[in-house]
Amino acid sequence: MNWLVEANACPGLFYGTAAQDGFLIRLRTPGGWLNSPQGKAIATWLEQWQTTIQVTNRANLQIRGLQKSPSLEEFQTLQKLGLAAHNPSIDHLRNIMSSPTAGIDCQESIDTRPLVQELDNFIQNYPSIAELSPKFSIGIDGGGAVGIGTGSTMAWQHRYNEIQLSAIAVNNPTNLTSLVCFRLALAGDKQLYDTDLLIEPENCLAVVKALVKVYVDYVQQNPNIKGKKPRMKHLLKDWGLAKYLEQVNSQLHRTSTGIIHQQKYWQAAHSTQPYFHLGIHPQKQPGLSYIGLSLRLGQLTANQLWGLAALSETFGSGQLRLTPWQTVILPDIPDEKVSELLPKLASLGLSASPGWDGGIVACSGKPGCAAAATATQIHASLLADYLKERLTCNSPVNIHLTGCAKSCAQPGPAEITLLGTTIEENGQILEAYQVYVGDSQKFLETPIFEGEFAKIPPLIAQILSSQKSKNLDE
Repeated sequence: MNWLVEANACPGLFYGTAAQDGFLIRLRTPGGWLNSPQGKAIATWLEQWQTTIQVTNRANLQIRGLQKSPSLEEFQTLQKLGLAAHNPSIDHLRNIMSSPTAGIDCQESIDTRPLVQELDNFIQNYPSIAELSPKFSIGIDGGGAVGIGTGSTMAWQHRYNEIQLSAIAVNNPTNLTSLVCFRLALAGDKQLYDTDLLIEPENCLAVVKALVKVYVDYVQQNPNIKGKKPRMKHLLKDWGLAKYLEQVNSQLHRTSTGIIHQQKYWQAAHSTQPYFHLGIHPQKQPGLSYIGLSLRLGQLTANQLWGLAALSETFGSGQLRLTPWQTVILPDIPDEKVSELLPKLASLGLSASPGWDGGIVACSGKPGCAAAATATQIHASLLADYLKERLTCNSPVNIHLTGCAKSCAQPGPAEITLLGTTIEENGQILEAYQVYVGDSQKFLETPIFEGEFAKIPPLIAQILSSQKSKNLDE
């Protein structure tokens, strides 16, 4: 085997995570950006490795079922293409997450792409950051219509990052000027803690550096908590938010970088009603549109990926955007070319309509994960086919299939949740699901049904037929 570093608890590229169906590796794509040369190179490897690729809920690319590691030459090529860290020791860290429509969103307050590049460069060139837990993550929201963090009105779209920067417009009542700042929040246990602080865009890199420096110092002082590396949730529980920020401010004062306190400013009016990104949407650049494409469980074949990369060159700017909802965006399409492009996408088996694939998510399940009680990927695909044959889907309904209680595939509560379990019937242990309806906590306490998967698709169809998805939690 040619793995370059020791395996970590979370999948990466330079080490293989063993699973029952082979090795699992992940490609980090900061911001979810993928260009056509990168896409074509990955598609070529997929053909050689005889496997498919999957967009993850952090806009990574995940490859399952590998029977051997990539060669040293392939690792080096991935680095040259910008698909692999130059320092393999930091490869275990989570992907930098950004608004997938950064730079093209009509409603965004600021284009976050330069900041993502700055932060990725910092991570790649700060060796001590390798000491952090693989759960370390940074999220940057530009305040647009398609946001991350908790900007969406739909809980299932929420994504949590240990360091979350969310752009807002603010007014200074003293001189009546307006500016855009980033509001800082910290996350632990799938909850964001607002720091009540605003940061000017030009100071964001320095502030994140200080946050990371203090975080690393804490980890070095507390190398293990119950046998694992400390996470942000441990730091916040141990120190509290006030002490952490005090340490960060002390670090910043040494570099003369300031943080703006929100109390000094009025928050300007800002739209918080995001639309989902699937379908055809106008960009802020006149005459251009982006197309959000559903993927069945985030999966792409080698042919589909190659085709998308080629179409991005012919019709767009040679760019693709991967999203945290396991979908893909084709940006920069001239409006007059959209009607010509859609049939070509359809020939690849890709659709711009939301469909049932747009909202159904599933963890790896059996046989890939030993912790899973059920074959969630297979069942999710069967459920999508069943619903497609019987019901029309005008907007995504989030149905989450998870093989165990860890809910790896989706951090936020779903409109309908299928939790894998086992039941005993006629002396046999059978795979089954508990079905929960409604995305608020009270609906996640008692299942409405428990039984084998074969009985569940008709139940889900009945629920969706009798009640609109937006009212599932009422």
